[in-house]
Amino acid sequence: MTEYLNPGDLPYPRYGMTPGVATKDLVFAGGMALDLDTLRRKKEADTVAEETRIALEEIRGILEAAGCGLRDIVKTTCYLSDDAYRKEFWKAYTEVFAPGPFPARSTFVAGIAGDCRVEIDAIALRPEPGRR
Repeated sequence: MTEYLNPGDLPYPRYGMTPGVATKDLVFAGGMALDLDTLRRKKEADTVAEETRIALEEIRGILEAAGCGLRDIVKTTCYLSDDAYRKEFWKAYTEVFAPGPFPARSTFVAGIAGDCRVEIDAIALRPEPGRR
């Protein structure tokens, strides 16, 4: 059975998307610091590091709705709008997942919605019921 996850009932469906999807074994979640009302970067995302933390917190909320956490992530695909942000992004990302183990990760430079600088997609392994 597929579950479509939208914790907080945010207006994602208005834009033709769902922030998270869970199957029996996997959870797919995306996060970014995008204000869905203005379609611009959230004001509190004033640094790349803070924007990274906000994106990962959004992912955390989606995973929690599926009974998972950040430690269940096995793979992330990360997008930066400029390669100059890579070092600050890596530092914040590493701090959130510390002390590890860290998920497999690919990082690309690409265009991102609004004026966001960071977007993250995550795949998590859904724990079996009763095994946490």
